[in-house]
Amino acid sequence: MKWKDILFVLGLSAVLGACEKKDIEVFTTDDAGIYFQLIKGYYGTTTEIYTDSLDYSFASLPASMKDVILPATVRTMGKVADQDRPFKVVVDKEGTTAIEGMHYEIDLDSVVVPAGKSSANVNVRFFRTDDLMEKSVRLALRLEDNEHFKCYFPEYKNMNTYSSTGVQIHGDSFSFTLSEMYTIPWYWRVVIETDYFGVWTPKKFVVINMVCGFTMDDWNNAGGTGVKIIYGRCGFFATMVQKYLQEQADAGTPVVDSDGKYMQLDSDYAVDYSRYE
Repeated sequence: MKWKDILFVLGLSAVLGACEKKDIEVFTTDDAGIYFQLIKGYYGTTTEIYTDSLDYSFASLPASMKDVILPATVRTMGKVADQDRPFKVVVDKEGTTAIEGMHYEIDLDSVVVPAGKSSANVNVRFFRTDDLMEKSVRLALRLEDNEHFKCYFPEYKNMNTYSSTGVQIHGDSFSFTLSEMYTIPWYWRVVIETDYFGVWTPKKFVVINMVCGFTMDDWNNAGGTGVKIIYGRCGFFATMVQKYLQEQADAGTPVVDSDGKYMQLDSDYAVDYSRYE
């Protein structure tokens, strides 16, 4: 046999040996995983963007609404089950400034991933308290292992397109930040303060919005054509608020302003608090 034929056979044998099938060890487990994943938005048609926190302001709600329910979504990895599976969530006290019973209420003893499902919501009811006009509060939740789920994802990328650049977010923790902070509307400061509603305070602003049915859009558009808040109607609105404040005072429930004093408008629309002096 010629040398070139021998070399060809040896080379072919080496190639065939390299292509020989080998068993590759893969990750297999019957455990199910669980992690927080709230969709924050979308990029294009297929890319989802996730977040591990939610900021919410009551300033976006009508003044008559006193609470709101917000979800923290959990998702599972592994097979779905044909029965409800409880999972464990606790309040991370070190990362929490909100006070249970005052700022929020939550039932963590009955959270489950329903049968046949791979996701669930941890719902929290947050209350609209006066102190949120001056500060924000935070509620931090944390997932923990139990007999049904393991926390395999302490961190993961915030996008479902893994070829794209993203940032790391927490899979085992989720936080809510709540507030109701306002700034004085320009129309109040420039046009109506001295004639109708008096000195602006956050609490007075909320009371006026509640009584008159104003929204932030109404204030942002104040003074324009065909809008709700115009100078010529402010006397009517101030009378509505004065009547409400007087009724509260006469009923023994006077409204206290942000500074701790009884709430007043301009002197032309004064509320009689003499029974409390």
